[in-house]
Amino acid sequence: MPFDVAKSCGKWKHGEHSDNYKDIMAKLGVPAEMFDKLCEAEFPIESSLEGNVMKSKVDFMGKVIENTFTLGVEGEEEDPTGTKRRVTYTMDGDCMISVYPDHDGKGLVVRNCSQFVDDNTIKTIVKAGDLEGWATTKRC
Repeated sequence: MPFDVAKSCGKWKHGEHSDNYKDIMAKLGVPAEMFDKLCEAEFPIESSLEGNVMKSKVDFMGKVIENTFTLGVEGEEEDPTGTKRRVTYTMDGDCMISVYPDHDGKGLVVRNCSQFVDDNTIKTIVKAGDLEGWATTKRC
């Protein structure tokens, strides 16, 4: 069964993560003090998939970010800091995959694979260069 984009709507919060997840976030440019805030924050998500067009709206720490993508086509995504990056979203079985070919502007390739563990938990495997780890997100 494919990743159910509509099921991802709701309010979410960081759950558990691999021992090296903080190192991965640091590699992605997230300062240590911001990492702790991210782990405590709740963020409402609205998302939809119509045909191959996916839309998302996230209220993240007071900033609303809206992005629209066509599956399989490289597009631009804005993150909570306002940084825009090239990304391609695809579906692979029950996983939603996002690949950033140049996350940091220096050639760092980042790949995220997200899938529902159950109706209230999403597990995301993150590969950033040579580091790989995981994190869960829990429905509030």
